Amino acid sequence: MGALPSGVTVVTTLDPQAAPHGFTCSAACSVSQDPPLLLVCVHSRSRVLREMLATGAFAVNILRDRREWVSAHFASRAGDRFASVAWQPSGRLGLPWLPDHTVACAECRLDSAITAGDHTVVIGTIVGGEARQARGPLMYWRREYAGWPGRDLASGLSLATEG
Repeated sequence: MGALPSGVTVVTTLDPQAAPHGFTCSAACSVSQDPPLLLVCVHSRSRVLREMLATGAFAVNILRDRREWVSAHFASRAGDRFASVAWQPSGRLGLPWLPDHTVACAECRLDSAITAGDHTVVIGTIVGGEARQARGPLMYWRREYAGWPGRDLASGLSLATEG
């Protein structure tokens, strides 16, 4: 699947004690505009998946250019991935948002979860979000990172939200 280029996201949630959890995800995409839905694919043995399902909410932080280290950090087996990465509660659901490292963040309520092989496809309804002025998104292709070529595209982002 390395020939399929993708954006790079960090999917985050909170556990019942409000401790943050997150992981790097390159399998995230839009599902529907009405209602606004997106999906992320999570390994079925992931602790973060268990917390997402228990909490019923997650955020998709779309990484900006030159944030390869953030992607690598959240892909690592580090115990507390948030110890060295600044975050703040998202505006609507209070989920971990990485404002210094993202072009946008979508806050989602769990809609459904479907087992697919060794992964779970988690579909969320977008209920809030943030868009930031940034250089552009971080991309991943054939085990290499790159930025989006050209001008700043983040200023044109908008997130559809429920209500």
